[in-house]
Amino acid sequence: MVTIKEIAETVGVSIATVSRVLSNSSYPVSQDTRARILQVAQDLGYSPNLAARSLRTDQSTLIGVILDNFTSSWAPIIIRGLQDVFHRRGYFSLVVNMPWEIHSQSDVVQNLLGHSVDGFVFVETWHTVSERKDLLNTKPYVTVHRLFHEPDPYSVIPDDVYNSSLTIDHLTKLGHKRIAYIAGHEAYFSSEERLTGYKQSLEKAGLSFDESLIYRGNWSVPSGYQCTQELIQKSELPTAIAAANDQMAIGAILAVQEHGLRVPEDIAIVGYDNDEIAQISNPTLTTVQMPLFKMGQIAAENLLCQIDKKPCETTEQLIKGDLFVRQSCGDPQGKDIHASDFMREGNGAFVNRHTLKEDT
Repeated sequence: MVTIKEIAETVGVSIATVSRVLSNSSYPVSQDTRARILQVAQDLGYSPNLAARSLRTDQSTLIGVILDNFTSSWAPIIIRGLQDVFHRRGYFSLVVNMPWEIHSQSDVVQNLLGHSVDGFVFVETWHTVSERKDLLNTKPYVTVHRLFHEPDPYSVIPDDVYNSSLTIDHLTKLGHKRIAYIAGHEAYFSSEERLTGYKQSLEKAGLSFDESLIYRGNWSVPSGYQCTQELIQKSELPTAIAAANDQMAIGAILAVQEHGLRVPEDIAIVGYDNDEIAQISNPTLTTVQMPLFKMGQIAAENLLCQIDKKPCETTEQLIKGDLFVRQSCGDPQGKDIHASDFMREGNGAFVNRHTLKEDT
């Protein structure tokens, strides 16, 4: 087994210097020396003794990541963001699904504490702040994309008010004045925040809020379809429909097309999330990117800051997303944004080639 002493002798530095580099210490070491140590460690096949390190530092370098729902399409992206930071900082994560029942929650937390985890991350959780504090005592934690209404000082969430307003602002700048809205289930914190973004954008554009243009879906394609079917029965159609997520927006597109109407020439449609389906729907869907990966990264940095006992963010952090302009929201005069105007980014998403300015 390769030792720190062997690495030090090969590089020609002290054992202390090697230890500082391999433990990612903040002690100043030149970039050249750091690079040589890491390269030699890799070439020699060095593997740290984590158990011994834990005894020396009273830290296990293990993080407990707890999910409410493994089947969520967003959780894996958040976890990738978490692990991107944890890996670079020499930490490993134990990912566990935790049922909603309070006794199961307690069992999962106690099992992770038995593995001497240094902290916890709760991903897309319904568990309240008071419930977690009762379980964790002095262990640091962060919450990513909380689903409950209660504010949490160590929470990283999407700025749903701002992100929702991006799509509505886009519609109003294109000249739309009668904009219907399909909201999500009112039990969700994000649903009410996105509805607030819709209202604020209307006010900013000098448009009055009309309660009759608000419909409630349940985040699914069928609910978006059903809400739009009801909307189309009205005597005065809207010129645009905004949905609180992409699934309901796709349902709205299907309903509009079923009635022989065109998207976006007759009714423009926008969503929220930038799901994969938004990139392959017909027409492709204008939407807002949920900043999931970035949320995971910021949450991980926040947790490690707490573990290191450094000054860190103690207020809820709101993360802004980006607008993706596609075919479902063209100019109300009949113009459209075509597939040739798009290019693929590194993450696989299609974005408008033209830089989105305030006058888009």
